[in-house]
Amino acid sequence: MKKVYPTKESHPDYICIDKACKLLKHMAAQGHWDEWSETTRLIVDTYHYKTHLKTDILCQTWCNPAPTDGSAPNLVVKATASDGSTYDKRAFNTQVNLILIFIIIDNLINQ
Repeated sequence: MKKVYPTKESHPDYICIDKACKLLKHMAAQGHWDEWSETTRLIVDTYHYKTHLKTDILCQTWCNPAPTDGSAPNLVVKATASDGSTYDKRAFNTQVNLILIFIIIDNLINQ
């Protein structure tokens, strides 16, 4: 990651990757997480989060794509239901890249 984001200023706010919990464990074991934790949050996609073991506290706590504790206001927004009640809603879509891949492949095949 240091090659892609060489300075703290170039670090993204969020990195969404399927194996973010494994990447976080690796970075911590190698002594790199302290630097990255100041700038970047590693999150998993919603499917990974929902199907991952509830006993994996690291993944459940640090890689949650939609924390409702206020720790990531850019990931979760308050939305209003038709009855006027409010609920927490993800503010992003991690599945869009997959959709675009299929659209592009379909376009190439059908040309």
